[in-house]
Amino acid sequence: MKILISVCGEGFGHTTRCLAMGEELSKEHDIKYMAYGKSLDFIKKCNYDTYETYPEIKLHGQDGKFDIKKSIFNNKNNPTKAVKRELESIKKYKPDLIISDCKYSTVVVAKLLKIPFYIITNQNYIKTDKKRRFIVHPIIRLLNVVNKQAEGVIIPDLPMPYTVCEYNLTMLDNLSFIGPLVRYNLKGYEYRQGDYILSIIGGFEYRYRILELLNNISKKRDIKVKMVCGSYEVAERINKIKSPNVEVIPLTTDMENLIKNCSFIVCHGGHSTLMEAITFGKPVISIPDLDHPEQENNVKKINELKCGIGLNHRNLEYTLDDAIDEIINNKIYFKNAKKLSNICNSHNGRDNIRKIIKEYEKRMGNTPKTGLSISDL
Repeated sequence: MKILISVCGEGFGHTTRCLAMGEELSKEHDIKYMAYGKSLDFIKKCNYDTYETYPEIKLHGQDGKFDIKKSIFNNKNNPTKAVKRELESIKKYKPDLIISDCKYSTVVVAKLLKIPFYIITNQNYIKTDKKRRFIVHPIIRLLNVVNKQAEGVIIPDLPMPYTVCEYNLTMLDNLSFIGPLVRYNLKGYEYRQGDYILSIIGGFEYRYRILELLNNISKKRDIKVKMVCGSYEVAERINKIKSPNVEVIPLTTDMENLIKNCSFIVCHGGHSTLMEAITFGKPVISIPDLDHPEQENNVKKINELKCGIGLNHRNLEYTLDDAIDEIINNKIYFKNAKKLSNICNSHNGRDNIRKIIKEYEKRMGNTPKTGLSISDL
């Protein structure tokens, strides 16, 4: 079967879980990708055939604050241009099935060409009391109309009550929790506690202040830190001021070993990064972008699961150092992170995505349905 995987390129989270999915499905199917920007470049480096498209949104922010209005409404977004480009590419490839990771222009094309599609997401609702709900909620409602028309909505997270993205979800009849979709094969993985903090902040300039603070703490306390910047520009800036205990890594293809060998992780509130951390049993200090409701809700759940500590950008100068102390000295975070890692072993996203596609093939071939459900996964 020919399967097209379409990727939202805002941050690497969508990209990495789609690569994990494609790697698994390519064992039995012909896989091609649709992507743009850094996501496109990264997928090509992994030797997958990839069609280029355009963004529907473009993340904007300043001084740690996510600007939802500018991200949705700006002249860099061109959904019509994306649909036109994708229509040409999909007609050329002629996939039997499309899997869209939050790339709804591709879903529009799938509907136009009457190609079945799945949607993979960690967000189909936002629980928030802030004014931004007047922007977000109408868009989410519209997207859920589309989600209900999919063959299925795939949530790459653990089932309740351990779902990290719980506060970003509303239940749909075609929704399934499959477990984490991570890039790495964890069979035979043995937990180890390393001797450095791993920073995975991402390449957005508005998060740069976190790297500065981590660098100062490393210098003051003689703590080893490895910073994956996600950007050569950001890496160049931090290299000019870095302490002797800091290793700056602009981009990496060896994140697996970096996570395996670290003690704990400092990151934003992105879902894929948090899922990778708990899969390896690593506690987190998570600093969601200001006014980013999806990340804030993920971090709320991380706090409840007691596998990490959520902080706020506004007072990091006073809280980040203390949070590092708390993680190091309170073993409950390591204990709970390892517990979640064990649960991940029994909810393998790679295995379960293959089950879902096999079930789809049986339905399309008029083979008796096996009744795959959340409990089967």
